[in-house]
Amino acid sequence: METKVNELPPYVEDIPTEKHEAKRRREIIKNEYIRLLEKLQRKYGKKAVYNEFLQTDVYIIMRESEKKASNSAAFNWQSTYAVKHLETVIKDAVPMEGKPIYSLPKATGKQKEFRYVNMATLFYSFASDQHDYLNFTVKLVMGVKTDGRHVQYSVNKVEMA
Repeated sequence: METKVNELPPYVEDIPTEKHEAKRRREIIKNEYIRLLEKLQRKYGKKAVYNEFLQTDVYIIMRESEKKASNSAAFNWQSTYAVKHLETVIKDAVPMEGKPIYSLPKATGKQKEFRYVNMATLFYSFASDQHDYLNFTVKLVMGVKTDGRHVQYSVNKVEMA
């Protein structure tokens, strides 16, 4: 049986696409964070990716970045796919027209717990000529610390109107 170009396969880059596979995607996310952190430390001597638009390093802190991602990005395969490509997402994310970049953190929950003074939101669009299912946009949210340091907080697929 031939698979259509637009038909979603059961796996995309070893990521299960079935809705009930959140537990497996959570494992992939954790392993991807570990792999990326090790790569960044070896290559650059720091656990950060430079964002071209903001012209700042975006730090990846396991207890903040991976914790949020494994709780939210595991729910759909596109968000997990974005984590697999997190270095590129962070590097090339840009604002979306009509959306503010900076906002105040939520008064309760993890954003308050991690002591962010601001939240920064940028977007990255994946594009593929071969597969329609690889055309989607993700939202990259960063927490900003009092010293101005940006920390990757979450990355999730966004629905476009």
